[in-house]
Amino acid sequence: MRIALLGDVGQPVYHVGDEAMAHACVDELGARGHEDVLLLTRNVEETRRLFRKAAAPTLQFPWPPEERAEYLDLVIRAAHGDTDALPPEDQVWDLITAMRACDALLIAGGGNMNSTYGWLLYERAAVAGIACALGLPVAIAGQTIGPVLYGRDRDVAKDLIGRAALVGARESYTLSLARHLAETGQHKVASCLDDATFYAGRAAAKVKSVDVGDSLAPAGPYIAATFSGGHGPADREAYIKAVAAALDQAALATGCAVVLLAHMSTPGLGDGDEGVHSEIAAAMTVPVVAPPILSAEDTAALTAGASMVITSRYHSVVFALDAGLPVVALACEDYSHARLNGALQNWGLGPLALTLPSLFDGTFSSAVEEVWKRRSDVAAHLAAIRTVKAEEFALWWDRVTAALAGADGLAGIDANIEPGSHATDLSFQGTWVKRAALSKAFFLPLSAETAELRVEREHLSGRLGAATRDAEVAREQLQRWLDSRSFALIRKLAPIRTLVGKLIK
Repeated sequence: MRIALLGDVGQPVYHVGDEAMAHACVDELGARGHEDVLLLTRNVEETRRLFRKAAAPTLQFPWPPEERAEYLDLVIRAAHGDTDALPPEDQVWDLITAMRACDALLIAGGGNMNSTYGWLLYERAAVAGIACALGLPVAIAGQTIGPVLYGRDRDVAKDLIGRAALVGARESYTLSLARHLAETGQHKVASCLDDATFYAGRAAAKVKSVDVGDSLAPAGPYIAATFSGGHGPADREAYIKAVAAALDQAALATGCAVVLLAHMSTPGLGDGDEGVHSEIAAAMTVPVVAPPILSAEDTAALTAGASMVITSRYHSVVFALDAGLPVVALACEDYSHARLNGALQNWGLGPLALTLPSLFDGTFSSAVEEVWKRRSDVAAHLAAIRTVKAEEFALWWDRVTAALAGADGLAGIDANIEPGSHATDLSFQGTWVKRAALSKAFFLPLSAETAELRVEREHLSGRLGAATRDAEVAREQLQRWLDSRSFALIRKLAPIRTLVGKLIK
């Protein structure tokens, strides 16, 4: 059986988390006897080299909301045999040809099924639509859906869920939303863990040392830290200084060096996380290593080898949990909190997802200090539930492969069991816990409303742009008419018509 795998890979901007999930999907499929995988990617040569699997170009959707909605409709028409829907040179025809040689479609996990990344949502909807038109089973691995689904985007997400035989929700928020969208198909939406949940351990076992540029990873204990460029409503300079101060304090409290591990950057350009990390490093007072972005495998291995993880990135948390490490996460907006909190909740560590205000009032550093002091408790807590988590993970992937084979991947699923159901929460006693909860209570609703307004503005701007273009086309057509011979003849005949009219009267 050949399985088409759609992940967010092959982008010019390398994303450790997306690449790790795709690698993990390939590993889990291979462990169940499915080695024939076709990766859908934006860079075929690179993906073939990194995954050692067959690859084909995926669809690249336009950014503006109106354009992507129109293109989705045309792609679905093409998938159902309308050869006039799109021109012969359109990218869709090659993808349809590639997928005709496949037996099923797996959409890898991620956090891109929302209006914030609408072009990625529509890409997934289009590829799933093609698969269904070709009669291929579709399964969707561990997703965060939403939180913002604006206008038609909500219907697109609903249709996408409806096309799948099995849908994985990697946090309770997504589980609730996906089942609501599924309506009568709620039974096919199941809890699961992130695709790359156990990727870091495998990476650490394979990778013995990692060249981080000027030197190897520190010989002694180190903090693996990752911070993205997203700083929510905070002033960028103030955010950089606050992160640097928090890492300085963490280094002094723990006696660890700091290694800044980029998760999203364009190799060779120093942008994304690399750029943010260079600013953070410049503002720090303790020694810090900030290498260029590394492969997903090397990044996961270095994270697993750390003594502590401090991050605003989702997959840093996933890698830390796999390695049994103390971890504290910073969410700069509602979307990040939904994912970070969900990952930590699944392992009984929900309070360790803090929000942006906590960075500025000392709460974040207080959390880091308590978690470090109780690192043995955290390790014991994670070790105690790891076997159950591994069983949940394996069972989920058994169901995925069954669904892809056209069998009932839902057999035995208890709709009331969530991935964190076996994880007794580890309690924390510091005063920071209440302060963090208060920060979440006022910050998250404001952040959610801001995100919705931002997406609504994007959609309205798109409509305005489309209307402006339509008006310009109409003006050009009118001007061509005014400049035409026909109009010139009408102008010459107009006085004659007027004279004839007078004579008739």
